[in-house]
Amino acid sequence: MKTALIFGINGMDGKTLALLLLGKGYRVVGTYRRTTININELHNQVFDCSENIFFEYCDITDEKSVEKLFLDENYSFEEIYLLAAQSHVGDSFNSPVSTFITNSLPIHYVCNCVKKYQPNSKIYLALTSELFGGQHENPCNEKDIFQCRSPYSIGKEAAWRWAEYYRQQGVFVSCGILFNHSNVFRGDSFFISKVTKGAAEIALGSRKNIVLGPYLDFTRDEHWSDFGCDAMWNMLQQPNPDDFVIANGKDHRGTEYLEIAFDYFNLGDWKKYVVQDQKFSRPNEVQRLVGDSSKAQKILNWVPNRIPFEDHISLMCQYHYLKLKSENVKIPNVFDLYPV
Repeated sequence: MKTALIFGINGMDGKTLALLLLGKGYRVVGTYRRTTININELHNQVFDCSENIFFEYCDITDEKSVEKLFLDENYSFEEIYLLAAQSHVGDSFNSPVSTFITNSLPIHYVCNCVKKYQPNSKIYLALTSELFGGQHENPCNEKDIFQCRSPYSIGKEAAWRWAEYYRQQGVFVSCGILFNHSNVFRGDSFFISKVTKGAAEIALGSRKNIVLGPYLDFTRDEHWSDFGCDAMWNMLQQPNPDDFVIANGKDHRGTEYLEIAFDYFNLGDWKKYVVQDQKFSRPNEVQRLVGDSSKAQKILNWVPNRIPFEDHISLMCQYHYLKLKSENVKIPNVFDLYPV
């Protein structure tokens, strides 16, 4: 039985990837931080009390805390997924230094531990489409120049440079540049959840409006997280480490998210329910992010646009609606719903 270590088990991708790996017969070790919700609740509600998942506290900004995992005689990791990060772009402008530390140093600690203690381990590093800064006219691929426009992306670029540094020393580190992705685990503070959950709450009569930022004409290339996590796993099945863009290649306006969600609940014009607040604005707005996943399609057999965008929004609306009604709601199995 292979053992995988996931840094950031309580995040959207952490939960999604862990479920995927458990389904593949892995033993999973997931790290959490002090502020994480009750671990027993996470184990019971998300992972159905699986006997093959284990939880360990780790402060990813503390080298000794990271090293402790690799010195634990109970564990030997074939695969390591570094997903933990400060993942809110907007928050990074208020805390640039702590964001940079959180997003750049952990990969150095992890790679150094692998080099010293478990040199056969393979590492996946989660990067971000924010690296491209929305300044490219054509869809972005692995050869495009990074043009960071936030402390969040600056930290991620530094992490990528650490990965390059350790690759030169023989450490297997593959980097995933995933464009926007989401599923029902996406946190409430993210735009797509504000829209889909907010529309569900309005439909149920539990709220009157949702508050969003002043700029809704941005466009994003959005895929379902389960497919992105499968691509992460696939990167570590390759003989050599590399960088991969994971994207659909189609962008959708922020207003399109709203139109689909409010139409799903037959609420009419979304403008009647949306309050725009300047406090959610960013110093450097990234207008358009679209990815070119040709390389991943060729090497990883990545399938873009596997789930139509309207279905993506509708599935999230349906899930939030049923969960808010306290009904027994299952996580959508998109691999069965949208087979290749």
